[in-house]
Amino acid sequence: MQRGRGSSGASALGIDLMTKVVAWSMTGLRLSVLAFVISTGYVLYGVYGGHLSQGVEPRILDNLRIMGQIMAASGALGAICLVIVTYEEVAYTAVAGILGLGYMFGFPLMVAGQVQSQAQQAGETILKWSNATGEVMLVIVGLRMLHEIVNFIKEAPRRRERLAEEQGLEKPKYVSRGPIWRLSRCWEMPYCHEAIKEMCPAYQARKNCWRIGRGCNCDPYLIESLLRRGAGKEISQQDEVYMRSDLAGGRQAGGERTRECRDCPIFNEHQREKFRVLNPVFIAATILGLVAAYPVMRGLYAAFIASTARVAEKFAFGTQVPVGQWIQRLDSPAVWVFFCIIVGLLALSYVLKAIEWAILVRKIV
Repeated sequence: MQRGRGSSGASALGIDLMTKVVAWSMTGLRLSVLAFVISTGYVLYGVYGGHLSQGVEPRILDNLRIMGQIMAASGALGAICLVIVTYEEVAYTAVAGILGLGYMFGFPLMVAGQVQSQAQQAGETILKWSNATGEVMLVIVGLRMLHEIVNFIKEAPRRRERLAEEQGLEKPKYVSRGPIWRLSRCWEMPYCHEAIKEMCPAYQARKNCWRIGRGCNCDPYLIESLLRRGAGKEISQQDEVYMRSDLAGGRQAGGERTRECRDCPIFNEHQREKFRVLNPVFIAATILGLVAAYPVMRGLYAAFIASTARVAEKFAFGTQVPVGQWIQRLDSPAVWVFFCIIVGLLALSYVLKAIEWAILVRKIV
């Protein structure tokens, strides 16, 4: 009894701690948003207030640097708090990622139209900390996405079990006699009884029942015929209960199939086995595809940065500052590697979801 109370107390303590963490994160999010808005507002006031159209005092440069640091720190803390508060819904984390992209690509264009060549040092300071703000927010978003993908893979067995329960599938009544290192035939599945095989048209044709549309759960008369011959075949009471339960699980009117393939435990066991075999194959294929596509993605990324720089130079109101060069700095190894990781994680995530949907939900043969 004491152990039970201790276990319950530990569980309650964990729940209480998580509640406090969420509450603290909400407070941190509010404070971060406040500091983020103030620091960003100060920088924008300096840009659009005309204070960077001429030489800038060292005091103003220090203020811009301090506000830039506050902007980066509050952006990072706010992104972390947002991830914790909205942990159950990863889509909200994308807000921080979009905002981070805006700070990386938007600030150079805004600053270039307002900062004169005499205040280029101030523009460089603003650019440095706006890039840092955007990059740290994107890193946090990337880590959250990585955690989501790992959790998706980790929870796959439980998710498949819940799916099987929702579909009304039973646990295998018979266990396979040994490990099978290939996709099993329908008569090798743990649901198929030995006594049925000699009468099963799929077994006689040596073709899977879902391929020919005939089998022990497809023929409404097959099991009943076997039961009528039960005395001669020495079918036990347990086997008879098993076969009658499958017969009762489907339709028996006329010559209709007792069960459709998507509702048949034999076929669904085949789908689960196929998923276990194909899942690592598709993961490896996705990784190899990303490696093969690396030169193409690298060229597309460089072309995107170059075109963005040209557009920024064209639409900037002022031409005294090198806005194109500022944007070209984003074509750096650090930013490119991070971009590659994000694209790879997204691709892997969608491939895994597509495989699970196609095999276990849509049940494509």
